[in-house]
Amino acid sequence: MNSNGYVDAPVYLQVKGERTRWRASDGKYPVQTAKVVGSTQGRPTKPQPDTVLVKVTLRIPVGAFDPLEPEAIVVVPADLTEAHPVEVEADDPREAGGNQP
Repeated sequence: MNSNGYVDAPVYLQVKGERTRWRASDGKYPVQTAKVVGSTQGRPTKPQPDTVLVKVTLRIPVGAFDPLEPEAIVVVPADLTEAHPVEVEADDPREAGGNQP
């Protein structure tokens, strides 16, 4: 607890955007909604594919731990999110030695 009666609870949220089935004029499928698909107390070493990682620190008044259920909406600016690259390695099927098409 800090001196002003609050406690901090950091969390890393993995947020996945759900895209529309229709392309926009720029050729991309725009994100229509988003949902949290994972959360950890520490930075995950392998975030889930196609997610953005958002670090959130909840500053909660100590009194909120009485039998109450506080609720809040947190707006995260784009410059505070971090997309992570997905690495893919392809094998040459001709070198695999199988009868795959």
